[in-house]
Amino acid sequence: MGRALGCSVRLTVLQRLAEGEASVSELTSHTGVTQPNMSNHLAVLRSAGLVTCRRLGRVVRYRLASPEAADLVRGLTRDATSERPSPQ
Repeated sequence: MGRALGCSVRLTVLQRLAEGEASVSELTSHTGVTQPNMSNHLAVLRSAGLVTCRRLGRVVRYRLASPEAADLVRGLTRDATSERPSPQ
């Protein structure tokens, strides 16, 4: 799980998937990484149990694996965007 969440590209993918399903090509457009690189990132996320996929003809659609995964993504996003108190 730590490996899956330890990469900014994978976090961006999870945030995008929190909005709804997406194909590899949609995710590559959103992140700017190459298709082979995106496939590797998605494999890490699948092996961590964070995303699942389904095939629709020649297109594979990815989505968050569970409501718990969605809660995790929302929590990480909230923590990352909240202001941190300055050290005193």
